[in-house]
Amino acid sequence: MKVILNVIRQNEHVFVNVCEKELLGKEFKDDKVILNVNKEFYGGDEVDMEYAFSLFNEATVVSIVGNYLVEEAIRRGYVHKNAILEVAGVKFAQVYNL
Repeated sequence: MKVILNVIRQNEHVFVNVCEKELLGKEFKDDKVILNVNKEFYGGDEVDMEYAFSLFNEATVVSIVGNYLVEEAIRRGYVHKNAILEVAGVKFAQVYNL
């Protein structure tokens, strides 16, 4: 599966932002929550999902958007199933490696 990956390196921090490509540039809203999958933060290179997951261990923060990606992150042990947010049917998770 191809995903969109944006890696931001700032000082000693590494931010790995990954989303399913069909979600890039879209905004999802629920009653009190807005999930904006903007190109500035999530836009980057189209890569294989395996490559994106290979960067998770070096990241300070990982942001994951998309139902399949979040479920795969849960399956691989990066995200707990109770630690996800769902906005308008789209799953979102963050991982902190501090």
